Amino acid sequence: MSRFLPLVEPWLDDACAKAVHDQVASGFVGPGKACATLAEALQGMLGTAHCVLTTSGTVALSVAAHACGLSPGDEILVPAYGVISTINAFASMCLKPRLVDIDRRTGCIDVREVERRLTPLTKAICFVNFSGYTRDNLEAVVAMAERRGIPVIEDAATAIGHSYHGRAAGTFGTVGTLSFSPPKTLTTGQGGAVVTSSQQFAERALAYIDHGDLDWRRTNLNRDIGTNLRFNDVLAALGNAQIRNFGERLSRKRAVYRVLQAALGDRVYAVPGTEAPLFNIVFSDDADALVATLRSKNVGATRQYRSLYQHPAYAGLADEVFPNADWWTDHAVYLPFGLALSEDDAQYMVTAIRETGLDLQPLV
Repeated sequence: MSRFLPLVEPWLDDACAKAVHDQVASGFVGPGKACATLAEALQGMLGTAHCVLTTSGTVALSVAAHACGLSPGDEILVPAYGVISTINAFASMCLKPRLVDIDRRTGCIDVREVERRLTPLTKAICFVNFSGYTRDNLEAVVAMAERRGIPVIEDAATAIGHSYHGRAAGTFGTVGTLSFSPPKTLTTGQGGAVVTSSQQFAERALAYIDHGDLDWRRTNLNRDIGTNLRFNDVLAALGNAQIRNFGERLSRKRAVYRVLQAALGDRVYAVPGTEAPLFNIVFSDDADALVATLRSKNVGATRQYRSLYQHPAYAGLADEVFPNADWWTDHAVYLPFGLALSEDDAQYMVTAIRETGLDLQPLV
């Protein structure tokens, strides 16, 4: 294959370009009707009462923490492995993250470890639906938190379109968050959302992202402190175009993943349910060699995430060992997973993996 397969290449059709063009041509860039339309569409798709759009998935987590009433110095439990944005969202607002090891099989925070790592200072738990994984482990964490009267912030950034027992990812926690960055199934370049069934939490989120007061434009009086983290109609128009063909977007993910799973079986990461995981992940005892060889074959594989305490800013959180997070750090190889991939691209990746001569490891 002469074409290099990048790790992430979004699929944006002519309808996306037209929607953005029409919004710009209207002379109104918002936030306005397009933002309201997107928020309402997401509410309907997820079956939630409130959806507050904001500037990124990371910011959505910070806004969610504010909506839940968390204050500087409060402790929040977060998975020990994963994207830096989750922990940054909380640490940047002066919360105190406490790491919890993941379940090796799922990539999600380990339910048993959550209970063990709880302290009297724990004020919230963040559950990340890793790569779409939305199952009874999430329900167990929510039930545990409810017994203790603490909120769960559900980071469903990589899980839009997934569900369990008829409930959409993002709607199990006290507050849920979404992301619309380029790797996501629905992307507006950057953007995110806070979703909740609570009107009180939704109003707190709305006020916070608009200078602290829902009525200040009318009254010229701000009753609380906030900032400007609102979305805009140009990006919302792009999102609305993708909402209209969201089923096709999910179908493209499923088609590519089916090729990988048919060839690699339990050597490729899987999530329960009918949808494909966001990430195409395999595991190798020599991850560096697998990445280098695949890249020489025009497959843009990478070692994408690591144990969070390995980042210098969070070295102080290594108060114990996190064996499963470290195992994922050492073994996980992320294959291209962008929505622009075709089934032929997936078959090429399979052939390239086999040609490396390197064995893949199952999740056990």
